Amino acid sequence: MLRKLQRRLAKSVAKLQRSSVKRRQIAALFASVARDAFILEVGGGYNPRYVKGNDHPNVYHLDHGTTEALHAKYAADPSVAHNVHRIQAIDFVFDGAPIETLVPPDLRFDLIYGSHVLEHQVDLIGHLQSLEKLLKPEGRVIHVVPDLRTCFDALRYPTVTADALQAHLHPAPTHRGKQVFDHYSRALNKNHGYMMCNADFDDARFTVPLQDALAALRAADDPANGYVDAHAWTFTPESFRLLMIELRLLGLTRLVPSWVSSTYGNQFCAVLERSETDPAALPAATAAALESERLALALGLRMRA
Repeated sequence: MLRKLQRRLAKSVAKLQRSSVKRRQIAALFASVARDAFILEVGGGYNPRYVKGNDHPNVYHLDHGTTEALHAKYAADPSVAHNVHRIQAIDFVFDGAPIETLVPPDLRFDLIYGSHVLEHQVDLIGHLQSLEKLLKPEGRVIHVVPDLRTCFDALRYPTVTADALQAHLHPAPTHRGKQVFDHYSRALNKNHGYMMCNADFDDARFTVPLQDALAALRAADDPANGYVDAHAWTFTPESFRLLMIELRLLGLTRLVPSWVSSTYGNQFCAVLERSETDPAALPAATAAALESERLALALGLRMRA
């Protein structure tokens, strides 16, 4: 009975937090997007936030397939087939090349938006670098990112900068075996969509046999095999901020988190803006402040017995 009450309480608290964050913060954030803003939505699929039309006349969409291919793919999935009418005309089809090479050089954006797409990128750092190249000087990137503690990733560890560096410095067309193994070997039969309490794990189990996860690792590391989708990267709001700080200190991005929300539902929201300061030549005071924040975040994320 006590465990049941704990689950109900956790769910109720999460519901209140989601409502509060969405009403007070997220709604205001998206209301601040000007009607005539040039917007690029990445990976909107069958559930885009931005629809081509009068509300925002300058909307472009980038996805992993053509409009027709997306219609065919999602129409075949009974769980989402009722939403295929929402698929937008796709302007740019991602083919593995840097995104900025797919977009005309005279087209730049006030807003680049993506929801639950960052964790699927093959080269996370390369993706962020492409986004910063596509922004207008005062532009913003808004990413809605799943919090690993709310879903089937709940027994995984947050992404560390070393893994992102490996994927970036040794390019590959598909996810690495390590990321695929992590995705499958720790996948749970839990996807509650809120910050889970201990009682939520009472009947938890792994959904993929460990040997199958190893086979998936070997297959992913074979260049002859194609792309296998996975949550290659996992985040909490704090681990995401830490990653962005370390990438900036390493001179690998100009994107700076101007705001990262707390978790609401199964996700958090991050707003990134491009700093005009060369990350390879940060002022000493800026670097010192980033190092101090880096240490504080790392201490907050450390494992405790």
